[in-house]
Amino acid sequence: MKVATVTPHFPGTLDDMADYIRTSSGLTHWKEYGGSGGLIVLVHGLGGSIPTWDAIGPRLTQAGRVVALDLPGYGLSPPAVDWELETHAASITAFIEELGETATLMGNSMGGLLSEMVAAGHPDRVDALVLLSPATPPQLPDPHIHWPTARRLLIQATPILGPAVIKRVISDMKPEEIVNMSLDLVTHNRGRVPLDIVEALVELARARLSLPWAADAIPKTGNSMARHFLRRSDFVATIRKIKAPTLVVHGMDDRHVSPTSVEWLCGLRPDWELVQMEDTGHTPQLDAPVRLLSIVQPWLTQHLSREHTA
Repeated sequence: MKVATVTPHFPGTLDDMADYIRTSSGLTHWKEYGGSGGLIVLVHGLGGSIPTWDAIGPRLTQAGRVVALDLPGYGLSPPAVDWELETHAASITAFIEELGETATLMGNSMGGLLSEMVAAGHPDRVDALVLLSPATPPQLPDPHIHWPTARRLLIQATPILGPAVIKRVISDMKPEEIVNMSLDLVTHNRGRVPLDIVEALVELARARLSLPWAADAIPKTGNSMARHFLRRSDFVATIRKIKAPTLVVHGMDDRHVSPTSVEWLCGLRPDWELVQMEDTGHTPQLDAPVRLLSIVQPWLTQHLSREHTA
């Protein structure tokens, strides 16, 4: 399907190189990696953006047509009416509807949580799920929780305080320092991230420093996520509604999502497949792209071929 693109003007950004489409949820920045066949949509996590998929996006095209989007207010997408998870999930659904009838969703962290919400709410739109270190409610007590990270996330998600802290931190940092700090938090070994991806992230960080909404994205979405996790029975009901075949991949050195939480999640759905990756952090697509592809590609080939012959 040929989709018309729109290029808005955001002063100081990279919009001269960006592709946008207008969906029922608004304007969305996206990237086409190529491929043919079933649609595969890559959904980044809290604080993420399209370049976090660049190490695996081109190689996933063996399994289908691969695209990625910036969620509202992230990357180069303008914000939506609010920062609620439900609004982000609606933007993913609208994106699928604009590009095709159904899609496989591959989501990392918050992108995994949003993918679960879309699959539960629109089972006719989702062929399969690949969840990379999906954001999951903490299970307490849990000896595996990384408490410095948990405290930082709690502060970021606190109304008023969170945006103020983030604005204070990034105001004194160069784009290179912002990216290095972020990669240190989400990878097990920042040195393994391909240099071209680091450079793309730095360029994007430089552009986002001029966007008035940039500092609100993480704390305000994080606050919605925290409130979502407090409704644990609703979360469980969402997981049990999902009909799509699901693969969960989790880095065992993830400081954001504990192995205990991921194992609890998969315990709710014994039909889901869980693969745990050693020497890997919260973003396997950045930390260990080759090993991740060796897990994901065969699974996608098997399940998508089965889906389209059923």
